[in-house]
Amino acid sequence: MIIRTISGLLGGVIVVIVLMFNGTMPFLLNCAVATVCALACYEFFSVMNLHKTAIAVVPSLIFSALLPVLGSGLVWQGAWLGYSFFMFGVVLLLTSELNFKDIAAIYSMVLLITVSLNFIVKLMDFGGEFGSFYVLYALCISWMADIGAYFWGTFFGRKKLCPSISPKKTVEGVFGGVTFSLAVSLAICFFFEWFMFDAGVRVNFHYIIPISLAGALISTVGDLAFSAIKRGCHAKDFGSIIPGHGGVLDRFDSVIFVAPFVYFMVNCFNIVKM
Repeated sequence: MIIRTISGLLGGVIVVIVLMFNGTMPFLLNCAVATVCALACYEFFSVMNLHKTAIAVVPSLIFSALLPVLGSGLVWQGAWLGYSFFMFGVVLLLTSELNFKDIAAIYSMVLLITVSLNFIVKLMDFGGEFGSFYVLYALCISWMADIGAYFWGTFFGRKKLCPSISPKKTVEGVFGGVTFSLAVSLAICFFFEWFMFDAGVRVNFHYIIPISLAGALISTVGDLAFSAIKRGCHAKDFGSIIPGHGGVLDRFDSVIFVAPFVYFMVNCFNIVKM
């Protein structure tokens, strides 16, 4: 638990540093997200035991790093067309190293991970001067739900949530995770409103509270979905790069679901009002 806590704190510090310096180095967040996408995809290939299949893995890793850097414009669309043609017009038809199920799994997961995590960059771009707040808010919903569920479930968990998928997750843990996520989300909103935003800029808590609650529940679903993938691959974690947590994908599995949700919400509602 101590190692997990220290790793989590260091990860939070890295996120804050990236957001702080993204203004002077505009592509810093893009590069960070691109790195996360590539590592997450490679970890998925590893648990599927496909990481040594270079003909599909190498172009997939290159493609997974393109969207956060190039954006969703015409260049990336061309990259997507090229990647799609290569996977199904070359790898599937002209090689015998992979079958259709493997190629479909690689293709779908690369798109899911890359497109979803790119919403972190889109939140920064959409938010303008409030971009760092939106990014931190989205990550907070996801990660605080996981932290709260872990600690609350460890000490108070009794009733299993989905024992066939994730034996350690409990109903009490979900309640603790949602509650903790909401509390920290509100704390971050108050902090930005009081100390970071210009005078007259306010956070609309009428929207923040339901969005935070829904986001924390979505985070739980995302976590369970990737737990099901790990169980199907007979793996405990996606990797071991983060001590006490597992792999990069173990940390960003719920963000894959939460980041698009928050982006959709901030486009629909004035979370920050002037």
